[in-house]
Amino acid sequence: MADRILNHLCDYALKLSYRDLPQEVIRRTKHIVLDTVGCALGGAESPPAKIARAAASEITSAIPSTVLISGQKTSPDLAAFANGVMIRYLDFNDTYAGSPTCHPSDLLALVLAVVDAKNGGGKDVILGMVLGYEVFCGLIDAGANERGGIWDQSTYGVIAAAVAAAKLFGLTREQMANAISLAVTSHISLEQIRRGQISHWKGCALANASRNAVFCAMLAGKGMTGPEEVFEGNAGFFNSTGIRFEIRPFADSADAYRIMKARVKAFPAGYFSQSAIEAILNLRSQISDIDAIKEIRLQTFPAGYEVMGSGEANWRPETRESADHSLPFVMAVALMEGSVEIRHYDQMYYKRPDVRTLMQKIKVRIGEEPVAAWPEVPLNIVDIEMKSGKVLSTRVAYHLGHFKRLMTVEEQERKFRPLAEPLLPKKQIDDLLACLRRLDEVERVSELIALTVAPNLSA
Repeated sequence: MADRILNHLCDYALKLSYRDLPQEVIRRTKHIVLDTVGCALGGAESPPAKIARAAASEITSAIPSTVLISGQKTSPDLAAFANGVMIRYLDFNDTYAGSPTCHPSDLLALVLAVVDAKNGGGKDVILGMVLGYEVFCGLIDAGANERGGIWDQSTYGVIAAAVAAAKLFGLTREQMANAISLAVTSHISLEQIRRGQISHWKGCALANASRNAVFCAMLAGKGMTGPEEVFEGNAGFFNSTGIRFEIRPFADSADAYRIMKARVKAFPAGYFSQSAIEAILNLRSQISDIDAIKEIRLQTFPAGYEVMGSGEANWRPETRESADHSLPFVMAVALMEGSVEIRHYDQMYYKRPDVRTLMQKIKVRIGEEPVAAWPEVPLNIVDIEMKSGKVLSTRVAYHLGHFKRLMTVEEQERKFRPLAEPLLPKKQIDDLLACLRRLDEVERVSELIALTVAPNLSA
């Protein structure tokens, strides 16, 4: 029998074209691409990014892609991987809140790699991103996991990545179906990636899904076939993972496109902490002496509690990756420093005795109001009780960057420039921002990639 899910994915991908996209969707996609390129610049000097670029440098290709920021030529799949590691490292790129949450802008890694290999332009990038978001976020919206969240978001992401890669490579329907089938059967990722003391791989899992998807699309384009009934077969995706997808229509109107509900981050920290950080900063001016604090109480929603507020590693982070997934750490730093910035993830901060002392005063629990509001509203409620008995309280529902509280052009630029400034001269940053803002007019994406190349990037 035919696999209905596979047919559904191919039907939508083959039908969607750039001319279908409303102007507001194009505009929003350009904003997200700009934000994501900024995140890649910020993550370019990280240890995993250096490892990924070193691996990519060992491979040459007859159909090369250019790696962001380094400018090196490699195969499209390894360019996608290297791009993706840089994009994701800082945990600063956008989030889509479903069950599970996901980081769909990671897909820009493969979109740029494939479009560059095909000598395509900005409109191809926009189309690939809208398609990738629609499939990735749509499958999460349509899915149910019978195994209690043991599968990582990249298990969904590789499906969307394969659809986008196949579309951008211009594969036929049969080739696209094979590309998806190959990618799905060969990439299942465990949620343990994001549990305990977190390793480098947290920021590489979706990059690897992109690499895998591009490789599978390249194979399918050469005639490689994948198993039939990859989703609905007896040993297919559904029965193997416990995940089920309902057949739901993908978007065909402006307000329905899921990219319109992406949530950009104002702080380089796990998504569930965005409104908690804002809440702490809102109360900070009322506290003259941190030592006078008796207790800080946070009411949050289950996802925030489980990922960032319930494990031993949340109170005693031993890695940079664990620190940015710790509600107590980011709240303590926000209160002590008046911000949460990339520099605060140096080991000297997350192991500092006074920071850890303040972290021990923070209590995190699931609250009824945040539960009722989630996932539409990432409500966090903070009460700070002073030793005097006075209690300071506030709540933040829509953090800066939420789709109901979008960043202005100026706010976007205030995020982008500090990420770019350690690598690029001011004139190049100005030119890059201008290019990103006119992405729909860029005839060759190589122009955009060239503007990200850092003059003195370390290996």
